[in-house]
Amino acid sequence: MDLNFSKHARDKIELFEIEDKEILNALKRPKYVCVDNEKQSIVYLVEIKGKLYSVVVKESVIITIYRTDRKKLHSRIRGGRWNCY
Repeated sequence: MDLNFSKHARDKIELFEIEDKEILNALKRPKYVCVDNEKQSIVYLVEIKGKLYSVVVKESVIITIYRTDRKKLHSRIRGGRWNCY
């Protein structure tokens, strides 16, 4: 997977004190892969340092990274926004 990071994603990486390689390694073994029907993007739910993150990818660019939890994940699935596998 050849991905680039947006400036926004880089800012989030700095905020969460994680490294590029941690994200790229986590993307190789996601907990879930979801299609965001509203944003037409792919959301990878990954675990880094024991915390769950959503990594949003569109057209080979990591757009953003944010902390999440299973409750939010299931809410988005039930609401029809995300289709996950």
